[in-house]
Amino acid sequence: MSKTCQVIRFEVVRSLKKPSFWLAALLVPILLGFYIFIAALSGYNAGETLEAGVDTANMTLGVFDEAKYLAAKTFINAKEEKQELKEYSNRETGIKDVQNGKLDVFYYLPAKFAEEHKVEIHVKPDNVSAFNDYSTPIRSLLSATALAEVSPINFAVITNTVEYNTTTYSAEDNHEVNMDEAISKVAIPAIGLAMFYILIVVLGNRLTAAMVEEKENRISELILTSIKPINLIIGKIISLMILGIIQLLVLAIPLIIAYIVALRYDAIPFDIKITFDATLIAEYLILLLTSYFLFTSLCVVIGTMSSSAKDANSFMSVIIILTILPIFFIGTFAGQELEPFTYFLTYFPPSAPLALMLRGVFGNLPTWELLLGIADITIFGIIFSKLATYIFCHNAIASSSKFNFKQLLSRPRSTWKN
Repeated sequence: MSKTCQVIRFEVVRSLKKPSFWLAALLVPILLGFYIFIAALSGYNAGETLEAGVDTANMTLGVFDEAKYLAAKTFINAKEEKQELKEYSNRETGIKDVQNGKLDVFYYLPAKFAEEHKVEIHVKPDNVSAFNDYSTPIRSLLSATALAEVSPINFAVITNTVEYNTTTYSAEDNHEVNMDEAISKVAIPAIGLAMFYILIVVLGNRLTAAMVEEKENRISELILTSIKPINLIIGKIISLMILGIIQLLVLAIPLIIAYIVALRYDAIPFDIKITFDATLIAEYLILLLTSYFLFTSLCVVIGTMSSSAKDANSFMSVIIILTILPIFFIGTFAGQELEPFTYFLTYFPPSAPLALMLRGVFGNLPTWELLLGIADITIFGIIFSKLATYIFCHNAIASSSKFNFKQLLSRPRSTWKN
């Protein structure tokens, strides 16, 4: 343990003394602000990109038209098939069926619909998400009715001035989930996603270089005479994680201060109060730390098997692509019914961190899957750190030769204990 602590202290102090470390840490917020500025100028709208109605083709729908407005109860769904809404005679029965799981979505048109232009939507999804929109079927029915006869109320429907009030019920205890609560559940995974992405972008090359430089300078030969490989590898991994957290704090602290000041002076341009749940924060903090441990272990593996910085960069590009793979398939994470490929990305070691965080953002990650994902990431992180130790034991001084998997794997399994 003392040897490992010496490695950690040496690596952290050495990096903190380098101007390049602080330059990289300070450049991130500057570049991030520049990106936000450019995105704002180009008229980028994330809401329009993510806005999409929920596919109700496989759902049971019900309606109570107290206003007697709807001319029909059948519409064309996303599968180009006719789908009929079950008629109810009162509002309470429809809401109760939703809460009991007998009905997926219930629409209610109040008696004063002609004056108030409001429609109630009651749903109880398995996972609450702020991005889900269940109003498409009732919009279709209202539009079809409005086209049949032009009147003031029809004009309101056609011009989309009808107010849709959605009431979402929690799957745990049937309490009403407001928009603030839904946004709060999205905020924590989104923050974790942003932090992890910054870590891999800022520190990706440094992690591999930390192992390669000793081999290129022939320092590893001297190191192995005074310290066990396992102490060196663990010390490297922990020190690199500490340095990453320091750089993250350099970025996060100014943003937190700005957020607090904005709240105090009512400078936030939207009326949403984000409440941070301690349990959810703890879960995603553990996910962030284990994800960074996995990524660091992968980078150290690349560093130990590479004989030069050029080779390390080639391998590192593959690791980065595998890590950010879920971003290229972000559309598969947005629905409530996930595809098998989405589950593959969720548990495939390099892509698991971003996949879990994306599913948390879109509200389709149950707690048990989050915990299973954390366990999966932790196990593979330990495996990769052990692999890094094994490779370093037998490849540390081979700075002039290419890494040979066949030769390395042909060694006795007993050498893994070194």
